[in-house]
Amino acid sequence: MISGKEAQIMESSVPQITEYSKQRILTSEQLAELYGTTLTRIRQNFNANKSRYAPGKHYFLLEGEQLKAFKNLVGNSLLVDKRTPSLYLWTEKGALQHAKSLGTDKAWAMYESLVDEYF
Repeated sequence: MISGKEAQIMESSVPQITEYSKQRILTSEQLAELYGTTLTRIRQNFNANKSRYAPGKHYFLLEGEQLKAFKNLVGNSLLVDKRTPSLYLWTEKGALQHAKSLGTDKAWAMYESLVDEYF
C-alpha cells in the first residue's frame, strides 16, 4: 500500500502537462531535473548526437516570434525565463533519445514514468 507521502512524491515527479504543436513537450531544464543530470549535460548530449535528432520529430527550437508566442502561452510559469533567447522543447521521441544516450539508471526509470504518466 502506498502512503500519502509516497503518493505525493510520485505525483510531483511528473511535470505539468505542456503542449506545443499538438505534442506534449518538456524543456531541457525539465529533462535535466527528471533525468538527474545537469542542463550542461543535456546540451552536451544533444551536441554530441545532433545528427540523431530531427527538428519537429525530436525537438522544437523556439526563437524570435515563436519563442515570444510560447512565453505568452505559458504566462508566468517557471517553464521559461522571460530573458531566454532560445528554447528547446523535447517531444516524447526526443526525451527517449536523451534517456538512451545518457544511459543512466535514473534516466531510464524516469523515462518509463514519463511514458506511463505524461506522454
